[in-house]
Amino acid sequence: MLLKKENLIIRELTGADKSLMHKWMNDERVLEWYEGRDKPFTLEMIQEEFYELWEDEIVRVIIEYNEIPIGYGQIYRVYNEVYKEYEYEDKNEIVFGMDQFIGEPEYWGKGLGTKYIQMIFEYLINIKQADAIITDPRVVNERAIRAYEKAGFKKLHIVKEHELHEGKKWDAWIMEYRIK
Repeated sequence: MLLKKENLIIRELTGADKSLMHKWMNDERVLEWYEGRDKPFTLEMIQEEFYELWEDEIVRVIIEYNEIPIGYGQIYRVYNEVYKEYEYEDKNEIVFGMDQFIGEPEYWGKGLGTKYIQMIFEYLINIKQADAIITDPRVVNERAIRAYEKAGFKKLHIVKEHELHEGKKWDAWIMEYRIK
């Protein structure tokens, strides 16, 4: 997978990105929103979390801006247990989930997350024939929610105590981008 639009490139995660992922997964500014500041990653954890093969269809990517790696994303097919976890109705459709972060804080607030999301929409709609795309930001992650809404996501409902983050169970918005 390689997507390019203007100065934003989305490419598959490679073994050469391990040190970059390690840097991001040890930056407290990133961990505040992704995984938790109480959970800095070792190289072994990077291998397990981002490089081990999963049974489910998952694509892990690096986001580049002006050829500089600035973030990470993953997209995955939604299956039985995820429908239940998200309290999302299984309508026998092709549904994908997505998660991402901008790992270089100096690129926050520049609209790059929204552009990335829109590029992934195009890929999932045109290549994977997705009917819907869902995501689950914590209700307190206002910056992510704004980016999702700017890209076209709609809030569906809140799942109570959805994610354990920094020792606390947090509520999350289930947000959807519906193609049809």
